[in-house]
Amino acid sequence: MNFPFMKNEEIDSAANRLRFEALGTRAREVFIDLDAIVYDYLCERDALSVDDEAELPDEDGDEVLGKTFIKPGRILVNRRLKTSRDQGRYRFTLAHEIGHWILHRPLILAVIDQPSLFSELAGVESLTTLNRSVTSPRPPRHEIQANRFASGLLIDHDLLRDHFRARFGAGGGAGSSSSSATELPPRALARHLASQAIGPLPPLAGVFGVSVEAMAIALESRGFLPGETPLFGS
Repeated sequence: MNFPFMKNEEIDSAANRLRFEALGTRAREVFIDLDAIVYDYLCERDALSVDDEAELPDEDGDEVLGKTFIKPGRILVNRRLKTSRDQGRYRFTLAHEIGHWILHRPLILAVIDQPSLFSELAGVESLTTLNRSVTSPRPPRHEIQANRFASGLLIDHDLLRDHFRARFGAGGGAGSSSSSATELPPRALARHLASQAIGPLPPLAGVFGVSVEAMAIALESRGFLPGETPLFGS
């Protein structure tokens, strides 16, 4: 499948729009009420069915995290994530599937009405999220887009900037990290920053209720690493 290119700004805007539509004044809370977005808003608005205790066997030796069925409109999340102690991983996976629902479902439905439009999507009935789709540095385009959406839905950029600066200052974390840490590859450094408790301040991943990997994706993609310019201003 080759989904069309989307600008990061488009994806971020879609995630923010959903968050504010669903939560109103609570949309700027640090720990986003994902259940309210999904069950109280989307399920009602779109007649969406969500099962987060689904038995999803591995495919090709890789863990299946979730599935989004375009018609009749159903999302499944692997029950192993719901029962895991790492609830951040469960939350990011559910938000990732919502990303497919918001970003990719309309494209696939459009193909039904206009078969010549995005012909490579013709016949697509569901999207499967494998573990490597989230953790790989080079996943398929539609998985990159769903990751970006999930990050935007769960992590408000301005709040992340404030919490990041409280822990690492305005220099992208270089001043508060060891020299060996700043020499790590970008994703490894992002994981390091996402998981560090600084004095009495808990790790960023825990504050926002996401996994270390999800927070690492946010830090890397939004320009919070040393020597990078934040994508959304200072």
